[in-house]
Amino acid sequence: MRTLLWFSLVFAALLTYGSCGPSNPPGHYEVALADSIFNTGVSYGQISWGLADTTAWDSILAAKDTLVEDGNYTKLRSQGIWYEVWKGQDGRLRANQPYPGWERRYDTIPHHRNILRLLDNERVEVDIHAADVTFGSDSFRIGIIQVLGRAFEWQQFPVAHPDYLILTTYGNAVVPIVMDQDNVGPITRKTVFRVGRNSYVLKSVAEDRSKIVVEALPSARDLPLAAELDLYFRKVPVTDLEGNASSIGHQPDKELVIYFWGLGSKRGEDVRKVDSLYRQLPAAERDKLDVVFVNHVDTPESIRTFVAANDIALPVYKSTAKTCLRLNCHPYLPYYVGVKRTGRISTYYGFPQWLEVRLGGTGGAVSAGASQ
Repeated sequence: MRTLLWFSLVFAALLTYGSCGPSNPPGHYEVALADSIFNTGVSYGQISWGLADTTAWDSILAAKDTLVEDGNYTKLRSQGIWYEVWKGQDGRLRANQPYPGWERRYDTIPHHRNILRLLDNERVEVDIHAADVTFGSDSFRIGIIQVLGRAFEWQQFPVAHPDYLILTTYGNAVVPIVMDQDNVGPITRKTVFRVGRNSYVLKSVAEDRSKIVVEALPSARDLPLAAELDLYFRKVPVTDLEGNASSIGHQPDKELVIYFWGLGSKRGEDVRKVDSLYRQLPAAERDKLDVVFVNHVDTPESIRTFVAANDIALPVYKSTAKTCLRLNCHPYLPYYVGVKRTGRISTYYGFPQWLEVRLGGTGGAVSAGASQ
């Protein structure tokens, strides 16, 4: 009996100790960034010019009157023209513009490297530490972008960049990243960001970017936002093909796909395929899903011609300057924004293949797309 009483007292003491142990206050979040975000492969190439005619280049070198060399970088003036060239580790000379005796080349980067294109079109290698998080009612993926260096070792441009904050939808580890998107912004001494209706402040980032501390803000009024992400869909302004103002809304209990596209080199082949697959769905399936096309780049006349020639049945609109507000649009077409039946945005960057699978009747394979 005494033994049983002793164990009971010890157990009660342990419970009391545990209840008094340290715990995070409400609105305080410590996040281990054990996952990642990977940029899509659209930024894995760079146009450059390479030496093709050594005789012509030797003549330019022979006539030079000014020469500046700094490591693998050479700047010279010959016959009144300035030249800038770089020598890579492979010994080849490269330039950012054509010169006499030079030819256009296309340098590529292995796809296992995480590459980001800056707003000045330069490529840098980055490391992105990320995690899926749930802060109260907000579920999303948060990441820290660390710029490691130039993607091409032969290039010369400043790489003194801060770390950047990136926000995206929960579970999406592969997204196209454009530096002027609303969901990407520099980390400063006070980095405030918005997710849905709630605001947060990034309190600290571990030196190795493996951990962050975030706190909820009661109000972020008058504070600049480094990044923002909407979790639920709002009505999108567009124009019809006659130029009249219109909008795209979400119908309750229906999925919505907004498919951004351009005619491009395939002349709308993807749009014809999506339209055809949607028509083939059983009526009961079509009643659960709305699909609309939004053209980013072509003239209303060319879009009207395409729609009429191909008997496109789904609604087709033209984007406006306000269409992409809070939709984090990017220039890499085609892609789609997926909205669940609840109105929650499932993806900002759905791949066309996901949608084709969804329309083929096997939507279970589209776990990151519109069927969520």
